[in-house]
Amino acid sequence: MDPTTFSGPHLPLSSLRLLVPPLRLMSASMWQVAQQRNVMQYGKLEEFVTLVTEMVPELLTLKQRVQLILGLRARLVLELCRGVESNPGGYRTIQPHLDRIHSCTTHKGSKDKEVEASKDNFVDLVQTLLEDSTKREHFFQEVFPVQYSTRYDTALQILVWQFFDRLEEMLPVPSFTQVLTPSPSY
Repeated sequence: MDPTTFSGPHLPLSSLRLLVPPLRLMSASMWQVAQQRNVMQYGKLEEFVTLVTEMVPELLTLKQRVQLILGLRARLVLELCRGVESNPGGYRTIQPHLDRIHSCTTHKGSKDKEVEASKDNFVDLVQTLLEDSTKREHFFQEVFPVQYSTRYDTALQILVWQFFDRLEEMLPVPSFTQVLTPSPSY
């Protein structure tokens, strides 16, 4: 038998994904959400960012963390408000997201007056959009395209990229010898 050839069963290339650490795999999946601007999945992305930054608080500054989490959740809430006419239980659908926004701004003593004011203004805006269809129509035709357009989405995407870039820097890549040892020391 020729030592350079292998006659056993071959693994499909897709099976190599199993060798990718779960955190990297999840990060890649969440980056796709941001890259594709899949707004309806921003809640999952926000939950991932929250989970990781609670485990590794030095990953982002408090301001960066709040900006990213609030930005993702706010964009999702606005998208839900846009479709509220087709969803009669709109407020019940949106309320858990507003609760998440509130919990984010009161997290670990982060009582920043500017953040609090921004959150309060946003909650007032959402309540107005839910209660007044004329104002909602005006907002989504005139205000939304200017304030929450491609620039807003791009700014969010940059924050998400910075988050994943810093996360990647913190993830150890074990050397071959570290992998061989019974208890890795990386």
